[in-house]
Amino acid sequence: MPPVRDRPRPLRSLTIGAGVFVSALALAAVGMVVGSPLLAAPLLASAALKHADPANPLVAPGRLLGGHLLGGIAGVGAVALLDHGTLAYALAAAVAAGGMHALRILHPPGVATAYVAVQQHAGAWFPLHVVLAGVCVLVATAVVLSPVLHGQRYPLRRRPAARPGGARAGALEVA
Repeated sequence: MPPVRDRPRPLRSLTIGAGVFVSALALAAVGMVVGSPLLAAPLLASAALKHADPANPLVAPGRLLGGHLLGGIAGVGAVALLDHGTLAYALAAAVAAGGMHALRILHPPGVATAYVAVQQHAGAWFPLHVVLAGVCVLVATAVVLSPVLHGQRYPLRRRPAARPGGARAGALEVA
């Protein structure tokens, strides 16, 4: 049996579920207004990560935005180069993952955004029209919901490196 601290807490599980639920509703509503689905699968994966562990650097707003935008651009590029098919999916995913790592904006659900862009045969405006709108909705829901559901503000940011007599290196603080 796992130690007590590793067991899921029912209330925490409910707040994570509630955050994802509200994020899904907001994405669907904005998607209907803009006339395009807002990447439910990749963005809801981001929402789950964000509500489960808001202090995780992988869910910082810059990584959410950069990862999904890069994924959308990689997918659109793969469609332009290879049209559709297995090679297009693989290229989009590889460029998205490698690009995020190189730019230090790794956000794994952004790789799924690349896949969806190929799957939808997305056009050039996909990263701005669909991806940007979806990420903005996701960040807005986190800013509004985090204090209510999780008792802390979002986004969190890392403090600068410790100075003599100062804060610990890598400590988190509210942005």
